[in-house]
Amino acid sequence: MAKNDIEIVDSAGLSRLPVKTLKVDDYTTSGGTQILAGEPVKISGAEGGNYAIQLADGEPAIGTDIVLGIAASNDSATSTVDGTVDVYMPVPGAVYRAKATTPGNLADGILLDTVTFDLAAGVFTVDENEGTDEDVHGLRIIDFDTRTGTVDFEFKINATRYGDLVA
Repeated sequence: MAKNDIEIVDSAGLSRLPVKTLKVDDYTTSGGTQILAGEPVKISGAEGGNYAIQLADGEPAIGTDIVLGIAASNDSATSTVDGTVDVYMPVPGAVYRAKATTPGNLADGILLDTVTFDLAAGVFTVDENEGTDEDVHGLRIIDFDTRTGTVDFEFKINATRYGDLVA
């Protein structure tokens, strides 16, 4: 995986986003790999999970994935021992930045679209190619920079652990 794929651009008026330390299952049991700082994480197994794991390609999906936030540290698990990871909580109004999957597609037509992450060759990008789907896709594009090939986005509240708070 790649470290620092995602960065925080705006901490929603806070001096910094709150951080929570979460459990990470050992890599043999979970079948996972190390979570690196700057990678998006979710609850393993959605509602029934007790561990933080990386999001996968095409996630987050509302109603399926529960986003915990962006890793603030590398996790400390090993192949045989559970560990922990510090995670920036996905506070409403926080803005994040990542590379676009296809920077040449950045244009006004993608603004406010809802999309997901693309995960290819161990790198998370925002998949601006994906058709917008308000009911399923968990990221909302709010800005882009054609010069750097980056996309600014928010997590939709219903894709996060705070989604149950919204009626």
